[in-house]
Amino acid sequence: MRVALTGATGFTGRFVNSALKKAGLTPVALQVDLRDREAVDKIVAAADFDRIIHLAGYAFVNAADWDSFYKINQLGTLNLLDAVARKKPGARCIIASSAQVYGPNAEGLISEDAPTNPTNHYALSKWAMERGAKLWRDKLEIVTTRPFNYTGLGQDTQYLIPKIVDHFRRRADVIELGNMWVRRDFGDVRSVADAYVGLTLAADVSPVVNIATGTVSSIGDILAELTALSGHHIEVQVNPAFIRQGDVKVLGGSPKILRENLPDWQPVSLNDTLKWMYNASKNE
Repeated sequence: MRVALTGATGFTGRFVNSALKKAGLTPVALQVDLRDREAVDKIVAAADFDRIIHLAGYAFVNAADWDSFYKINQLGTLNLLDAVARKKPGARCIIASSAQVYGPNAEGLISEDAPTNPTNHYALSKWAMERGAKLWRDKLEIVTTRPFNYTGLGQDTQYLIPKIVDHFRRRADVIELGNMWVRRDFGDVRSVADAYVGLTLAADVSPVVNIATGTVSSIGDILAELTALSGHHIEVQVNPAFIRQGDVKVLGGSPKILRENLPDWQPVSLNDTLKWMYNASKNE
């Protein structure tokens, strides 16, 4: 099976690319500006693939140029689906949305049938992408994934956990953070990549699937684990500039449907993820 992959050179895409090869599949990278409809048409028409995993997008929630979220995440995805529908009608298209679409309106472990309430431009662009993608369901098998927070080696230090790991690696005295009260479902990019490959191969897949571990951890948990790993203590200072307005207090996902689709899927624990990131960074 040949699997087209957008965002193949990105943080997640590199791991998905490797996981596809490990599973005996052939990844076909689609490198294109999704905003350029004509260019998308050309690259899709020229590619040879059976299914597609669409990871490319504009992801950093705090980005100031908010209109790029809609141009890339929403309209860019619709450009892609339109081209794929003409090239490979009926193909399975796995598109990466985000757990951010649930917003702050759910408690506990959120399931796929929870109401959506996006509260920032990134989340709203992903929600709009999901809604728009439904217009191609008569032409394509669309599987919408909603990954919860995940991390791993190689993720940019503008993101929370790589930032904290980097500070411990450098044995910094102080770290500036934002909302300390949040609790998140922190997954591992390797587990996420395995989930994407599994959803590509499965005979039947649910139309909307959370990618989540089913557990939540606090920033304090992360700091404590890295303190134990490194033997180093860091002073935490809250920087008002890093506080996200409308941030979600607790964001944890139910992996029930994912496990129903992929009974053998297992997440990597947060402790193992932090050890991987810290020890690899330390030895670079």
